Amino acid sequence: MKKERKDSTRNHIKAMLALFCVMFIVLSVYLGYIVNVYGNRWFASPYNTRVANRKGTIAAGMLLDRNGVRLAYTNSEGKRKYVDVKSLRRSMSHVIGDTYGQTFGAESMFAKYLLGFDSRLTDEFEQLIGTQQKVGSSVLLTVDSELCEYAYKLMDDYWGAVVLMNYKTGEILASVSQPTFDPKYMEDYLNGEKELAASAMVNRVTMGRYTPGSTFKIVTMIAALRYLPGIENRTFNCDGALVFDKKTGKYLPNIHVDDEEFAAASENIKYDRDQEGAEDVGAEPAASELYSIVRDSHSEYHGEIDIYTAFAKSCNNTFAKLAMELGPARLATVAKELGIGDEFLFNDMMLYSSSFEKGSTDLEVAWSGIGQYKDLMTPMQTCMLTAAIANGGVMMEPRLLSRVADGNNRVKLTAGSRVYKAVLTAAESEIMQNAMFDTVNHGTGRKAALESYQVGGKTGSAEVSSNKSVKTHSWFTGFVADDEHPLAVTVILEQAGGGASAAAPLAGQLLKKAIKLGY
Repeated sequence: MKKERKDSTRNHIKAMLALFCVMFIVLSVYLGYIVNVYGNRWFASPYNTRVANRKGTIAAGMLLDRNGVRLAYTNSEGKRKYVDVKSLRRSMSHVIGDTYGQTFGAESMFAKYLLGFDSRLTDEFEQLIGTQQKVGSSVLLTVDSELCEYAYKLMDDYWGAVVLMNYKTGEILASVSQPTFDPKYMEDYLNGEKELAASAMVNRVTMGRYTPGSTFKIVTMIAALRYLPGIENRTFNCDGALVFDKKTGKYLPNIHVDDEEFAAASENIKYDRDQEGAEDVGAEPAASELYSIVRDSHSEYHGEIDIYTAFAKSCNNTFAKLAMELGPARLATVAKELGIGDEFLFNDMMLYSSSFEKGSTDLEVAWSGIGQYKDLMTPMQTCMLTAAIANGGVMMEPRLLSRVADGNNRVKLTAGSRVYKAVLTAAESEIMQNAMFDTVNHGTGRKAALESYQVGGKTGSAEVSSNKSVKTHSWFTGFVADDEHPLAVTVILEQAGGGASAAAPLAGQLLKKAIKLGY
């Protein structure tokens, strides 16, 4: 009996030890995964005391652009210094970030390398016995500072965002957000000696959630390709404003409102002004008590039209009808499949998720299909989607880190490209490319065209309420169809008017500059 008890006790102990071993292994694997996924975010946190303590014992390494231009360094007195050219500093402020944890730029996201947390024990020992100041690793970024400065100057005084990426590798070549700040004077901003523009610390490229306007027709068209067989061969009749019951939001296909009646029936109108030369006319006159209306810019109607022409001319009538035919559930499904709503855990940046909210009435669904209801997109995700279209349907993870080197310029880490996920089939990608080519060749995106290169794109003119009036944000997203210049670009200029007249020409100039520089 005693022997049986001993054996039983021994077996229980063995079982407990085995359980603890399994739990230890699982915990170790989980911690490894968490550190790999969230590591840079932990280091980026201003509440990370290890980082704060490290700054007192080690000089942060250099930040450089892809061509070796020194963006930030630590001088012999332990002070963080930045590139001398003011316009260059300001153009790259959100990419560089700051050492106080106010922005999520490279200074924070790559603190692990800059402060030497990636050092090997031999490196630590060499610095310990040496007489020189302890220095962290140098970080080489993917961005070209010349391109960033160029985009910054093109934006002039407009608030907004510009992002340019290589759609095959995911490398971010330019990223500019306005309003901006000067990292050289961060301490002065914090103690109140210098004024800072409202929301200047917000990186609009990655954190700006904007009404997308007609750029969202990319999503609606992809949904139509997936759920409406033969959509490429159908024609649509764009013969006037779409009329909805104002109280219920129900579509009234047999009710027509001509231009003379329009002034009495136009409250809550949501439409794009993608057409070239369109002006920001502000809020429409008071509405009738009966109807809400969706129409095209300046009552321009296209008659019998196929989906390619509707896309190129940014026909709200057609895409509002498509959205209602598809229904909110299908639109939401496709939006999710394209990454809208995803929680991004990228190593190189903090990217806010975009969102799509299903409408409950015909009017809300129609608005959502033309990017005006409660759709919200970040410029970075818009660029990722455009890049995926150009890249045969494969969406790459956006990347800011190129490589890490020690104080003797020995490469310690070279960052590789990472596929985020495939979001379109090759056939869908080809159709969308052709639709975007038509937009630049014959439609609203003509001012983004380049001589000798095929450019595809989509304009958008998003109407937003501001101080009891309606303002128009200018959008363009597009790409160059060239294996030697795999470039995708997205531009949004706040309150700049139509996408055709403001964002499209800026995008074209930036693409031209990038090609000239060899990208």
